[in-house]
Amino acid sequence: MILASIFPAQLTALRATGLVIAVLIIAFTLIRRKELRNADVILLLLAGLGLAIVSGTELTDRLLSALSFNRGNGGRILGLAVIAIFILFLMALRALSVGARNARQLSAVLEGISSEQFRENDHRKKFRGKIAIVIPAYNEADNIGYVLDQIPAEVCGLPTATLVVDDGSRDGTEEVAEGHGAVVARHVVNRGGGAALRTGYRLMVDSEAAIVVTLDADGQHLPAEMPNLVQPVLDGEADVAHGSRVLGHAEENHFAREMGIVFFNRLVSFITRTHVTDCSNGYRAVRTTVLPQLVLKQEQFHTSEFLIEAIKRGVPAIEVPVTVEQRLHGHSKKPAVFRYGMGFANAIVRTWLR
Repeated sequence: MILASIFPAQLTALRATGLVIAVLIIAFTLIRRKELRNADVILLLLAGLGLAIVSGTELTDRLLSALSFNRGNGGRILGLAVIAIFILFLMALRALSVGARNARQLSAVLEGISSEQFRENDHRKKFRGKIAIVIPAYNEADNIGYVLDQIPAEVCGLPTATLVVDDGSRDGTEEVAEGHGAVVARHVVNRGGGAALRTGYRLMVDSEAAIVVTLDADGQHLPAEMPNLVQPVLDGEADVAHGSRVLGHAEENHFAREMGIVFFNRLVSFITRTHVTDCSNGYRAVRTTVLPQLVLKQEQFHTSEFLIEAIKRGVPAIEVPVTVEQRLHGHSKKPAVFRYGMGFANAIVRTWLR
């Protein structure tokens, strides 16, 4: 009697087709199980088993009835749609998780390759005890040479050494940087400014540089203002000195971007309970020993992440007036205003919540 109530009285063509497909899925999974990852094997087996249950039993009807999806007026179809959406949601979460894991693994590989090449070329001694200038660059061959020529030989009495992290450029940025005397670490594919800076930070920690100064490769930041950032760190006034265009000067930008800067400054100030005037400026000086304390994951929207992380870790920091000019040549690598705003907001929220 129990079996009779579970299995359908009549096996329709649709149910038979479902059973055949379920058997094929299960058979394929068992035959190819050695070539598939364990998680994929489990998912395929569950999919095949679920299809077999839906097609060959009345259990689905009982479940739908228990959830008040009754026969007639499309109730059962609606119930199946709800269950399918839930399953798709779970699959989407898994896909996002796998994508994030693959991105982390790729970043780790790229950083590892750069680190090994850096060690093999014995570049560490060039930065030991010095002011390390780290410049992330992506297709900046027209600008990087000029920027490098403006880097002072010493800042606040300490010698400088420059590292350009070439983030997958295809325009000869690496060759130009080397031609102007910089050490170059290279990513074979473009990962974003945040990933490039992570590589630079890792190399400078390994090299035991005294202070790391970061600035853009497009000429927007003035190397002549570097002492203003470095001196407070050397004096022990702070471990991080963030450049601020609001306290200093900036060339006019698009109205939407200007409003975005104001909004995000207030948002970061609110969630961190710290007055922040410029959360999107990448011109900063940081004591190298602080860097291992910071959890930096952002590939692109890294400026706010660094600032919020430093506040969360209790790192003493100040803001210093700096100038932000228009880029020398070419176009900004930043996405369109809306995408940039969404990405920037996402970075702020993620950093704050973790």
